[in-house]
Amino acid sequence: MIGTIKTPHLPKGRVRNLIIGEKYEKLLENAAIKHNFELICLKNNQYCDERLSGHTDLAAVHIGGNELVCRRYLKNTEAHRRLNELGVNVEFVDNCLSPEYPDDASLNFCVVGSKVLMNPKTADAQTVKKLTSALAYCKQGYTKCTVCVVDENSIITEDKGVSLCARNAGIEVLEISSCGILLDGYPNGFIGGASFKLAPDILAFTGAISDTYIMNEIETFLSARNIKAVYLNDTPAIDIGSAIPITEDVTDTVSL
Repeated sequence: MIGTIKTPHLPKGRVRNLIIGEKYEKLLENAAIKHNFELICLKNNQYCDERLSGHTDLAAVHIGGNELVCRRYLKNTEAHRRLNELGVNVEFVDNCLSPEYPDDASLNFCVVGSKVLMNPKTADAQTVKKLTSALAYCKQGYTKCTVCVVDENSIITEDKGVSLCARNAGIEVLEISSCGILLDGYPNGFIGGASFKLAPDILAFTGAISDTYIMNEIETFLSARNIKAVYLNDTPAIDIGSAIPITEDVTDTVSL
């Protein structure tokens, strides 16, 4: 039986449907077959910088259960139809007012268990009102980009400001330096945009972590929480602008 994931980013069973930007479908199609999940691909976002047009965290945010908020350009698309078939209630907000930051970042906040890391100056106020989680404020508008959600109370990030904000909110943090994540058109990408959970005990990365020291740090941090890292490609990890696990197998007993 398949159901929607109750807490954003944190499945309790194996993920069955994963939302990504259509630009990255080829990158993850083999992984989808291997790990038995289906991709729901969002159309490219023409209202933001072309380099970020495939970034899900600029176009959609899961606020819990069957509630998803998306940019209006996605209304009546194939992704919208498939989400409706899965029982997901999709609400829409305006497209980006301009392709520049901070106008593109209004859905780029991050739910971590019962808390939300966000910049109050950039996050969409109407969407935030729908959340029951405690708000923790930071200066980083691209909050989700920079946060890898590990469990209900743990994250990994390269951003010092986000790290401080999370710690002040009682969240455990592994703060790392830049670890060679790629983002086309930019000097580097971010770990939050290159990782997502596939099960309670499986954290997937879009590719390899090139810095061995940081990779070991990450795997040690995860192991202490009974979570295993899975690298979906042999090439370096690519920032795909996050992915949204939206449904899970609620009858599945997860094993590595």
